[in-house]
Amino acid sequence: MIHFQHVTKTYKGSWKALDDVTLQIAKGEFVFLTGPSGAGKSTLLKMIYMDERPDALRGGQVLVSFGSENVYDSRQTRDAEIQRFRRMLGIVFQDFKLLDDRDVFENIAFALRVTGHRSSDIRARVFELMALTGISHRRNAFPHTLSGGERQRVAIARAMANDPLLLVADEPTGNLDPENARRVFDILRKINERGTTVVMATHNPELYGSSPFRRLILDRGRLAAKDYI
Repeated sequence: MIHFQHVTKTYKGSWKALDDVTLQIAKGEFVFLTGPSGAGKSTLLKMIYMDERPDALRGGQVLVSFGSENVYDSRQTRDAEIQRFRRMLGIVFQDFKLLDDRDVFENIAFALRVTGHRSSDIRARVFELMALTGISHRRNAFPHTLSGGERQRVAIARAMANDPLLLVADEPTGNLDPENARRVFDILRKINERGTTVVMATHNPELYGSSPFRRLILDRGRLAAKDYI
C-alpha cells in the first residue's frame, strides 16, 4: 500500500528531515513510527498524505496505492488531484483540529457533508462512528466542554467518516493521560481489525512495547530499523 524508495527531504538548504528512507507498509498493517523529537516522524507522515514531497533532485519517490487503478505517485500526482486522494485516507493530529462552533455530531458529519452524502446516510454513519469511538453520550457537546481524550475520539470518528482504507495518526495520544492514551490506542486497534491500515507516530513505549505490531524507528532522518517488534 505504501512504498518509500530512497526518499530524502531537505529543509533550510542543508537539514535533512529524511535521509534515504526506503520502506514498505502492507495493506491491513498496523505500524508504529517511533524515534526522538526531530527524528523526522511528522515529515514522513506528511509524505504519506503528500503534504510534503521528496526533494526534486534525487529525492526518491513515495507511492500510495489503493488498488491498481488508484496509485498516487509523489513525482506525478498533481496538486489538483490531492483532494480526491485525501478523501481515501483519514488523518488524526495531536491537537485535534475540531471545529469550535460545531457540536460533536456536526464535527463528525462535516466530512460527510462536504462529500455530498444524503442527510439520512450522514445521520446513520455519524451514530455508527460515535458508538465505535465511545462518544455517543456527548453528541450535543461542543469541543470546549470535552476532555482531551473525548476530543481525540471525536477527531478519530471524523477521520473515519468516509471509511478510509488508510488512517495516519500523528502523536494522537501525545496530549493525553495514560488511561485516555490507552483508550485511544484501543480504538485504533479496533479500526485496524476492521481492515483499515493504520500508521501511528508515538513517543509512548507503554503502547508499542506491549503490542505485536511492527515498529519503524527513525533517528535523525534515517530509518534505524524497520522490522523491529
